[in-house]
Amino acid sequence: MRAPAVVIAALALLAAALAGCGGESAATDAPASVPAEAAGDWDGVLARARDQTVRWWMYGGDVRVNAYVDDVVAPAAAELGVTLERVPITDTADAVKRVAAELRAGREEGGSVDLIWINGENFAAGKQAGLWRPDWVAGLPNSRYLDLAAPAASLDLQVPTDGQEAPWSGAAFVYAYDRARLPDPPDTFAELLVWARANPGRFTYPAPPDFTGSAFVRQVVQRLGSLDAAVDYLRELRPYQWRGGDAFPKSEAELNELFGNGEVDLAMSYDPSFVATGVARGTFPETVRPFLLEGGALVNTSFVAIPRNAGSAEGALVVANLLLDPALQAVKADPAGLGIPTVLDLGRLDEAQRAAFSASTDSPYLLSDFGKRLAELAADRIEPIERAWLAEVLG
Repeated sequence: MRAPAVVIAALALLAAALAGCGGESAATDAPASVPAEAAGDWDGVLARARDQTVRWWMYGGDVRVNAYVDDVVAPAAAELGVTLERVPITDTADAVKRVAAELRAGREEGGSVDLIWINGENFAAGKQAGLWRPDWVAGLPNSRYLDLAAPAASLDLQVPTDGQEAPWSGAAFVYAYDRARLPDPPDTFAELLVWARANPGRFTYPAPPDFTGSAFVRQVVQRLGSLDAAVDYLRELRPYQWRGGDAFPKSEAELNELFGNGEVDLAMSYDPSFVATGVARGTFPETVRPFLLEGGALVNTSFVAIPRNAGSAEGALVVANLLLDPALQAVKADPAGLGIPTVLDLGRLDEAQRAAFSASTDSPYLLSDFGKRLAELAADRIEPIERAWLAEVLG
C-alpha cells in the first residue's frame, strides 16, 4: 500500500508547488472551519456529522478488512447518523494524489476524500505537501485509550504524526511453516541460509517493491545491521531460492499460493493473522503455524488521516473515533474475525473491556507475543533499500 518511487517524487515536487501558492501556511495553520472537537465540543461534532456521508478511501484487496468495515464499522456509524462509504483502491497513493490535485486546483472545502487508510511514505509525502487536517487526534473521546506519546501512535515510519493521523490497526511481520513438512523451521537468518542451502528451491519471497517483499528485505537490513551486510546475505541466499532465484513471486498472494500448494516451505506477511485466514479459507493446511525469525517481529501501525479539505470532516472524525472504540477493536482482534492486534493501551481499559480481548490469544494460528519488536525504518530509507536490492541482488 505504499506509493511507488515515482509518486513519492511527484508529491515532493507538489509540496514545493503548494508551498509556493500558500500551501506552507496551510500545513501549519488550522482551516477556518476546524471542527469543535478542538474545543471539547464533541456533542457539536456529532450533531454536525449527522446525515453526512464519509468517503473512506482505503485499500480494497483484503476481503476480511472490507467485511469488517462494512459489517461492523458502517453499522456503528449509521447509529450515529453517519453513512460510511468505502472507496476501494489498489494503491493509497491514488487517494493522496486526488487530495493534492483538488487542493492545487483551489478546492479548499468540499473535497471528495474524507478519510484515508494511510501509512509511511504516503503520509510523509502528504504531510510535506500540507494535505492533512492538523491536530485533531487528541480531541477524539476514544483517544483516552491510546498512549499518544508511544511510538506506535506518535511515529509513522519514524515520521512524527503530530496529531495528523490516528492509529486504528496494528501489524507485525510474521512467518509461516507447515509442521507436517518442516517440523523445525529456522530461527535466525543465519539458519535460514543454512536450511536453504540444504533444501534448494524451497524458499522465496516477493520481489520488492512489493510491500511484503520489501518488509522482508528491511528486516534483514535491521537484523544484520547494515544495508551492505543485507545485500551480501541476500545475494548469497538467491541461488538456493525457488527456481534458482531466477524468478520471484510478484506478491504476497502469489507466495501464499506457492506455500499452500507445497511448492515452498515458508510464507510471510505483515498481517499477523494471515495463517488463521489461510487455514479458515482452506488455502493453508491445518498443520500450518506462525513463527518469528530472530526472536521478534518488524512492527507497524495502520493510521487514518483526514484531508484538510474533507467534505464531511465531522463525519470523518466520528468514524475515526469509532475505529478506536474498545468494542470494535475487540471484534477486530478476535481470531474468528481479523485477529489483528489492537492499537489500544489495554492498561487504560476497564476489566470488562480487557476481557473482550482475551480470545485473541487462544488460537494456535495466532502469536500471542511478537518477541523483540523491531521498529520500522524511517520512510526516507525505504526507497534506497529497494533500489539497492534491484541493482545489487536482482541485477
